[in-house]
Amino acid sequence: MTEPTAARKFSGTEVLTIFLSVSSAAVVVLVLLGYGVALSAEASFGIPHAVIFNSTTDLLTLGGWAVIQMVLILDKLSEWSFYVRIWGATWPATKIALGMMAALVALSGIAFAARYLLRRWTWLHRTVEQLRGSTRGKVVAVASYLVLVLATPLFVMPLAMLAALIGTVFLVSVLSMVPIAGLQVGKAYIDEWVVGPEICTPLTSRDLRLQAQPPVENGRPKMKVSTCVTVKKSSGTEYRGRVVFATFNSVVLYTPEAGLVRRVSTEDASIEVIDKL
Repeated sequence: MTEPTAARKFSGTEVLTIFLSVSSAAVVVLVLLGYGVALSAEASFGIPHAVIFNSTTDLLTLGGWAVIQMVLILDKLSEWSFYVRIWGATWPATKIALGMMAALVALSGIAFAARYLLRRWTWLHRTVEQLRGSTRGKVVAVASYLVLVLATPLFVMPLAMLAALIGTVFLVSVLSMVPIAGLQVGKAYIDEWVVGPEICTPLTSRDLRLQAQPPVENGRPKMKVSTCVTVKKSSGTEYRGRVVFATFNSVVLYTPEAGLVRRVSTEDASIEVIDKL
């Protein structure tokens, strides 16, 4: 009797290769998500998204924040409006993918119909076979071959460029789904937790923090609040506002009364949480 085949064991190099591949893909996804989050600030307030981040690390920070926000909004999966917003945001990329799939289906249908007609219409099938077997058919075949060889440089390169362009558009359409997700998450957060709240987060003493806080007050959900900070520079300049997004060396602040939005560098500065602007 033959011995059972032993389970394949992965070598250390293979495991390391798989780990590096997965890590690289995760980094790309987080960077694209972070870029979408930066775009949401521009879409909501008009501040250029390029000034929000200075490096890939900032994009990774925003991307990690987007992942956490996605986990927190899982309860909205039961709401139809959530899918409507996602569909509307992804429609530009979706219609390109649908157009390409429709073209492939149409070409496949034409090829299938041609084969079906050749089998169905016996007279057409006989004509094709006679043309193939006749001397004239051989001459036509040779002439067609020569024309094909001579016309290849005129048609192959444009068709190759067209195929490359279609492939690039399809790849871009797929990759655009990730920053669009970050854009939607960022806009939802801004509307709900930056612009929507009427007050800043109250400062809570130690005694109040140790007390059990009920999830509701007087039968109603707690009022939503926004995180407000003051950034004090070493030069004495002070900036106040609601925190939109923050990275390692900067913070985007929103002042609801004046509608001002600014990016403030946190280098050589102290940040203090405040309960009112």
